[in-house]
Amino acid sequence: MKSNIIITGFMGTGKSVVAKEVARKLKMEFIDMDRIIEERRGTSIADIFAGHGENYFREQENKLVKELSQKENTVIATGGGTLLSSDNARTLGQKGQIICLYADSQTIYNRINKKNNRPLLKGENVLSEINRLLKERKKAYNNFTTKISTTNLSIQEVVDKIIALLKSV
Repeated sequence: MKSNIIITGFMGTGKSVVAKEVARKLKMEFIDMDRIIEERRGTSIADIFAGHGENYFREQENKLVKELSQKENTVIATGGGTLLSSDNARTLGQKGQIICLYADSQTIYNRINKKNNRPLLKGENVLSEINRLLKERKKAYNNFTTKISTTNLSIQEVVDKIIALLKSV
């Protein structure tokens, strides 16, 4: 098994909660990239997008990827767009196993609609925006060889699948 586990995928697929539980079960450090960026900037992701734009946010992600690529024995929850950059995917993948979580658009909508503070999902028709973004990102997400659907699974079931998968590698 490689030293790090990188959990990626679209928003609402369970990256943060799953990564945190995987880290706990495997007695590894847990890092949520979005939380680190928020702590360092002293504001929310939504406010970063609103005040500085998506490009600025992506620059912050890219810097953090370089920093995290030096870590070991860590489970990293990326932001949904972090590994759309092939450079970021390559950098983190060199010292870790990347696992891409996915879910159908209706499941994502149901999960995030309760508290939609997602800067990329503002507007009237959130479900159609989810579908548009999923289509836009499909090719990048399909580049990951290890993918797990979270659509009809509990957090614990996803965690168990990941741990079983890692033991078989």
